[in-house]
This record gives sequence, C-alpha cells and structure tokens, in this order.
Amino acid sequence: MSDAAQSQTDSTDTVLFLKPTKNIVTLLVALFLILGFAVRFIDFKDLPLDFAATRQLHSLIMARGLYYQMDTPDTLSMPQDKRVYGINTGNAESRIEPPIMEYLSAYTYRLIGKENILVPRVYSMLFWVIGGIPLFLLARKLMNLNGAFAALAAYLFIPFGVYASRSFQPDPLMVMFILWALYFQMRWATNGTLKNAILAGLITGIAVFVKAPAVFFVGFSFVGLVLSKGFKQWIKNPQIYMMAALALLPAIIFNLLSATVGGNAGPIFGTRFFPEYFSDPKWYSNWLQMAKSVTGYFPLVLGVLALFLIKQKQDRVFYLCLWLGYIFYGFTFAYHIYTHNYYHLPLIPIITLGIGYFFAFIFQKFETINKHWFPRSLLMLVLLASLAICVQVTRGTLITRNYQNEPGYWAALGAKIGGNSSVIALTHDSGYRLSYWGFVNAKLWPTAGDRTIKSLVGATDPAFLQMFKEFTTDKDYFLVTLMGEFDSQPDLREYLLTHYPYQQGDGYYLFDLRHPLANVN
Repeated sequence: MSDAAQSQTDSTDTVLFLKPTKNIVTLLVALFLILGFAVRFIDFKDLPLDFAATRQLHSLIMARGLYYQMDTPDTLSMPQDKRVYGINTGNAESRIEPPIMEYLSAYTYRLIGKENILVPRVYSMLFWVIGGIPLFLLARKLMNLNGAFAALAAYLFIPFGVYASRSFQPDPLMVMFILWALYFQMRWATNGTLKNAILAGLITGIAVFVKAPAVFFVGFSFVGLVLSKGFKQWIKNPQIYMMAALALLPAIIFNLLSATVGGNAGPIFGTRFFPEYFSDPKWYSNWLQMAKSVTGYFPLVLGVLALFLIKQKQDRVFYLCLWLGYIFYGFTFAYHIYTHNYYHLPLIPIITLGIGYFFAFIFQKFETINKHWFPRSLLMLVLLASLAICVQVTRGTLITRNYQNEPGYWAALGAKIGGNSSVIALTHDSGYRLSYWGFVNAKLWPTAGDRTIKSLVGATDPAFLQMFKEFTTDKDYFLVTLMGEFDSQPDLREYLLTHYPYQQGDGYYLFDLRHPLANVN
C-alpha cells in the first residue's frame, strides 16, 4: 500500500474515541460479532416462514430427504411410507446450486438424533456473522478504523440483513465467501505474492461454487483490481490466469454436470434473462423500490455517494466495480431483481462499505473540531441509539407473525386428503407446506406469477377448459388455499364451485374431482 493510502486508512488517532491498541480493536470486533449473532436469536423458535418461505422449504425438503436416507434410530423407527416419501420428494428437488447447506443440515440432524428445522437457521446466522470478519479486514484496508467499525455495525444490524441472514438457503454462505474473496483479492492487489494469488483464486472459486451469481460481485472486483494495475502488467502476469482458472473451473464443472447428468438444465438456465424489461421505466422503478426495501433510501444514497469520498484510484475502481457487478447482476436476473428481495442480499456489503466511507470521513472531521469529552460522548450515544432502533425494528418485524400452528394445520389437511390421493392445488409456496408437513405431493395449478413468467418467455396457456382438463386428468382432488389467487381467477373459481362438490374449512376448499355434480349446464 502506498504512503498516501496508508495515511488515508490511519488518519484518525482513536477508534470510537479510544486509543486503538490491538487488544481494544480485537475486543470491539468480537463484541460486535457476538451482539450481531445474539440479535438474530429474536423470535428464534418460530418456523422459517417469515422470509422467502418457498426457498427455505425447498431446502428443508432436500435436507429431510438426505437425512431420511441415513439409517439412524430415528429414521428406522418412523413409518416407512413417510420415510420413502421424504426421500423421493427430496431427490425430486432441482439442484440449481450445490446442496452444501442441505448436506450440512442433514448430517447435523444425524448427530443430534432427529430432524430439527432450526439447525439450518443457526448455520445461516453463523455464516453471515462470520462474514463480518473479512468485511472488517477489507474495510480496514480501504478506510480508517472508525469507518471499518461503522461498516461492520451496519452489516450486522441492518434489519433486513438480520432476518434475511436467518434464512435456510445458500445466500448467507455465499455472502460470507464473497467477502472473504474480496478481502483476499485486495490483499493480493496490495501484495502480489503467489500465496496471496492462490488464496484469492481459491476463495473466489468457492464463492462462485456456492452460488453462481456470486461471480458478478467477485468477478467485476477482480477485473477492476487487475486493470487498475495497467493492461501491460495484466497481460504478462501468469498469476492472473491461475486465479481466473481457480475462480471459474469449480462452478463451471458443477453446473455442466448438474445440467447434463443431473438433468437440471431447465432450472439452471431457464426463465431468468428477460431483456424486454430493459425498455420499461416501471421495471427500473420496481427494482429501486425493492433495493430500498432492503437497505432504505438513505443508506442506498450514501452507498452511491461514497464513490466521491475515495481518494485512491485502486480503491475507487474496486468499489465502483462492486456497484457495476450489482447492476449487471440485476440486468441478468431481470425478473427476480424486482420480485425476490433476497436477490439483493449481496447489496448489503456494498452499502455497508459506503456507510463506512462516510463515517470514516465524519469521525476524522469530528476529531479535529471537538476535542472535549462531552460532544464525543453525545455522538456515541446517538450511534448506540441508532443501533438500538435497528434492533427494535428487527424485533417488531419478527414478532408480528406467529407460524407455530402451521405444521398442525398442514398435517391435518394432508391427512384429510390422504397420502395416496392424486391432487392438483392452488396453494402456498409451490405446494411445499403441504409436502413438508402434510406428506402430500400436489401438482400445481398456475398462479398469476407463473403466467407472467410464461408470457415473458413467449408461451401462452390454452383455453381454460382445455387447460383444466389437461391439469386435472386422473386427479382425485383440487385443493385451494390461496384465496386471493382463487378470487383473481374467476373462470377457475366459477367452474369448480358449480361443477364439483367440495369441503370448505379454515382457509381452504377441497374439491372432489372424482364425483362431478350431475345436471350441470
């Protein structure tokens, strides 16, 4: 690192107005991480339906299938029809990403002797919080200590980040490895040894292997660091090619095998890229609204404006490339970027680095203006209050709903239908609630969202009666639990209510397709 860069990162005499000894810095980082982990235990025992329920249930079904394949006292003593069902439904789930979290959860189930859906929540929380370590180390290379601590605090306590990081999906693990990759890339850029090059390439490769979209966040940053050194140096440096190979080959090999041998070509490559959105102003507005829901407008603006506070060219290019990666990521996943909030999780580290730059600047100015203990103490109280507000917002969000009755509800509904029945359903979370707790695997009637995706890829549905016949052939029941969706499809609602007998219960209709009503015009 140059003298100018070093002076930039060490420009303050204190950290949070304390003398920055190594022990104090280590203690404060550990305290932040512990508190960040602790806040994620709010409403911990509630079921994982509070965030991205469909995605979490997909992984829970996979993990259950892997666990049921293991011969343990628990799996051997359970009803074998349920064990076979769990294995079959788990194997039927598409493998878009390597099932790392699912295998880890299944083996933990084995260790504790039973399936516990809170296990993957702990892993996700742990991976996200561990990601604070490389974030702090990276921020320390880019800004002063106060800025690094501000970035760490924002990363750990942004409300969306708290409850999203409890989600059973690969994203918290991906974000953790993205941050380690960015740190090692920056370390290589400042000290280009072979060891640093290997570490940067390997960790970058792991991030992309965990979930392929990570390539946008670790790939653009890598290219930016390389090009900031100059094209001639780039073209002659064999480390560049080695790092690129280490970064890309694991994910390429996995996806090729999964798409071909694994039969997952459709889920991996289908219904993701929709360039027709690029000319629609409403799409950009929806994208912005979704990003705002993740970080808030003010942090989002700070994250962009932070570009103008970065003095060193290499650091500025690096941070700009993180934003470029996010933008290209959004254009590539044009539908998901405005409909799936968890697709914005990698935005949080970018925003928190931007917040860090601002606080680095603010603390530097404040220390030169206010030397007295009272205004410094007042500032610290304001910062602590802001963290307390974040925790309160998080708590308010998490305790608003209670999902403890869900297992019993879906288990009872599954028992009413019967495991041997053939069912078509307009139901919650792509039928995963019914499958996971009710042990009934239903064929899905398309929702409005399904039809939107079909229209984007140029497909159209047949006329209603033809589609109904195609979907319900050899089906025993038609289950409806999405009442709002049912009301929005009047042709389906009217046809079912007038042509088939049904049972109506708490939040559901169950139509008997085996016994159509007689004398219906």
